[in-house]
Amino acid sequence: MHISIKNHIILLLTFFTLFPIVLLKFIAYPRIQSDLESVIMDNLEVIGHKQSDLVSTWMRERMRDVIVVAANPFMTQGANATNQDEAYGDIVQYLERVVSEYGYKGAFVSNDKGLITVATSEEGAGRDISNTDFFKNAIQGRTYATSVIPSKVPLINEFEEKEVGLPTMFISTPLKDKGDAIVGVVVLRLHVGILSNLMQSYKFGDTGETYLVNKEGYMLTESRFTKQLKKIGAIKTRSTLEVKLTDPETGKLTVGVRQCVAGEDGSSAKGYTDYAGMSVLGVWQWLPEYNWGVITEIDKNEAYGAAYNLKNIVIALLLAIAFPILLVAYLVGGRFSRPILELTDVTEKMASGDLTQRVDVKRLDKPLIEDELHILGTSFNTMAESLDKKMKETAESEQKHRELFESIKAGIYQCEPGIDGKFTWVNHAAAEIFGYNSPEEMIGIKVKDIYVEQSERKKLVEKLEKDGVWRDFVSHCKKKNGEQFYTERTSNIVHNAEGNPIRIEGVIRDVTERKKLEEEQGKSAKKRQGEKK
Repeated sequence: MHISIKNHIILLLTFFTLFPIVLLKFIAYPRIQSDLESVIMDNLEVIGHKQSDLVSTWMRERMRDVIVVAANPFMTQGANATNQDEAYGDIVQYLERVVSEYGYKGAFVSNDKGLITVATSEEGAGRDISNTDFFKNAIQGRTYATSVIPSKVPLINEFEEKEVGLPTMFISTPLKDKGDAIVGVVVLRLHVGILSNLMQSYKFGDTGETYLVNKEGYMLTESRFTKQLKKIGAIKTRSTLEVKLTDPETGKLTVGVRQCVAGEDGSSAKGYTDYAGMSVLGVWQWLPEYNWGVITEIDKNEAYGAAYNLKNIVIALLLAIAFPILLVAYLVGGRFSRPILELTDVTEKMASGDLTQRVDVKRLDKPLIEDELHILGTSFNTMAESLDKKMKETAESEQKHRELFESIKAGIYQCEPGIDGKFTWVNHAAAEIFGYNSPEEMIGIKVKDIYVEQSERKKLVEKLEKDGVWRDFVSHCKKKNGEQFYTERTSNIVHNAEGNPIRIEGVIRDVTERKKLEEEQGKSAKKRQGEKK
């Protein structure tokens, strides 16, 4: 069967134009999607694990708080105290201070029969708590944390109204006398709102959220989308204890929640339907010590939006290039096949990544179609030059940023405010300065422990609280192995929207050699002065 040159050109150009699209569809795009899926799920898992660690750390700190309160020597008097006793007011004042300074909702002490003897203003003395789980566990000698449960007494809610059934939590521990005998129980009522804030501390995307779930599948913290849930009538007041995390279509617990409450840690990169009926990617981790699950989810369309957009843009670009080529081939036919095939060849090479290719516009100057091919070739070269320039600029920019990043040798750190604050993040250079093998090994240690004289930490904190920044602060420090050296740092304190300090951050350098040189110069100067005398 004879095929004309014109049709032959059309077929060839159709093949070479569609070939990159086929490669994109069946080879490149699946690979890009797979790589993107791995990156997204890795990031999602990192966020989920960080949130789980954040919750566990926060709960351990709360348990430590109640143990510290119970260890106060005069607290044993509270087990059998009455409001007529001299120590009663001091105990109440102490509990009120603990509640105020550490963000609790209330605190109280009961005797070994479960009768509350001393309580803060939020709590009521005289109530019987002998049937509660937190009393039963504490009286057996255990420090115990309840799940998020509805309150049985009226509490002030977020609307400044008293409400029975408000989500609440308790931390309890035994109260012992000097002979180590259990004489009562100390209980702190936790602020559940703080737990919700922890779950929303990491922002990721417009639809990403992390929340806690209990064994029955109820949400224990506030959703990022509480307002939307109220508007559609899914909840009345709040997400906590009101939202049961079920698939709207099946009425069963969602895939992530179902596996999580079964005690399994895992993730889903394919997606599943969440409690709002959206298809989401999810990561979940079960915390057996509290019977809680930490669920991290993000809308699948948002997560994979970059891959979808990339596919559409590349296909549109290839089609935009293919259409004028096919049109020209159809109009001019076989007589002018050579310049058209040349244009196709250049197009194919550019599609493979060689942006240095250009069309020889002079060879396209043929009778009848001089203007069309010349314009097409010129436009093509303009597009190629533009793409080539952008690619080079991008490569140069990436190289500059890479060199800048690699050139940073100073230690960079972040830590908690306050004298007893801990390192929350350091870069590799900071870890090396203090003799640690990795940043992870240094994170979590108390900042004051790096000073030879720990009072310097207090001095720095007071300076930052007063002025906000301290530049070129020289201090005598010690490494992990005890080796002493000198550092110079510039630090500043960061506040939240309410003006409360949330962290200290700064840059630190090892200036031991400079310090030694200054000391030697000082000694030499003194020696010369002595010789002159």
